[in-house]
Amino acid sequence: MKIGIFTLHSNTNFGGGLQQIALFEILKSMGHEPQVVCVQNDISQSVFRRILGVLSSYSFWGAIRELKSRIVKKKSIWVGNWDLYKRCDAFNYENLNYTPKFGMVELPKYCKRYDAIIVGSDQVWTDVYSAVHPFFCDGVGDFKGLRIAYAACSAHDRVPFYNRKHIRQSLNKFTAISVRDTTTVHLVESVKCPKPAIVADPTLLYDFEKYIKPVNIAEPYIFAYVLGDKPVEWHARNIEHIRKTVGNIQVIALTTELNENYPWADRILTGELAVDWMNLLSNSQFVYTNSFHAVIFSLKFHKEFVAYYGDLVRSSRMAGLINQFELNDRIVKEPSFVNLSQKMQFKKTDEAISSLTKNSLEWLVKSLNKTIQ
Repeated sequence: MKIGIFTLHSNTNFGGGLQQIALFEILKSMGHEPQVVCVQNDISQSVFRRILGVLSSYSFWGAIRELKSRIVKKKSIWVGNWDLYKRCDAFNYENLNYTPKFGMVELPKYCKRYDAIIVGSDQVWTDVYSAVHPFFCDGVGDFKGLRIAYAACSAHDRVPFYNRKHIRQSLNKFTAISVRDTTTVHLVESVKCPKPAIVADPTLLYDFEKYIKPVNIAEPYIFAYVLGDKPVEWHARNIEHIRKTVGNIQVIALTTELNENYPWADRILTGELAVDWMNLLSNSQFVYTNSFHAVIFSLKFHKEFVAYYGDLVRSSRMAGLINQFELNDRIVKEPSFVNLSQKMQFKKTDEAISSLTKNSLEWLVKSLNKTIQ
């Protein structure tokens, strides 16, 4: 079966990059012919519509915090890591089957190639404000094949009032829908669609054996991958706390932004691909993060870690991990309060992951075997 994968293909989103590799490789192993569809949603949206969307997708104080966060980000100076973007593109086109990048007008033409479309995973449904969005299979023309959402995820648990009818109509055209967490379950139910299944992130389905390699770092290290704007002093306090358990070893921080400032780290890396990110994590002594996928790979590779959350966008996906794998003692608001001498019970998490992945693969196979009504 020829399958078009609709996913976030941002070059420097490491978790996003790895989940698309995983879904692509899993579908190949099933005997299908997957292709990542590089459609750009180039239909402009008004600022008013997006602000209204934020205000109606969060609680009052949550909306205020989110709008404030966006204003702060707009004011910050961003330096594009253009060399890394080019290397990521080259990697994707060499290792995966990618379409050229194109706009919404050309989408119906590309969809004629496929027997099925799979939307997911990661934050594909966080944009619930737009009038048209390919991740809800808008703009696919008269596509007659299967429409499947696999582990779709959103930062929101509800859709803005002005967009509920549109998203309900779009979701009702899907052949099968699964999501990654309870927040997205609530999102689907908020538009009066049936409750979807919760399945594993694609990175849990795939072993990445062909991409695993050693790193050129001789001394042990703490791997830090943090996203957001927590104060420098706060991070320094957490690193000091971690070192009390693992020892006074170096901290290697990874970022894609050339102007990122991590004075609490001993070394900052800025030119790594998603698979390099994975290998840096897998060869580390300890992981410090607020990334969903850094937690996932810490569990996969049995790495001691502590993760934090705070901003609205990441709190929902972290809460999902806490509930799925009983990680309330490792995913916290204040890492400096965690008793890190109490080791992780990886046998227990392995059993939970094994059960989840088994059910998820069965769901995916069953969905791909459905016939169009």
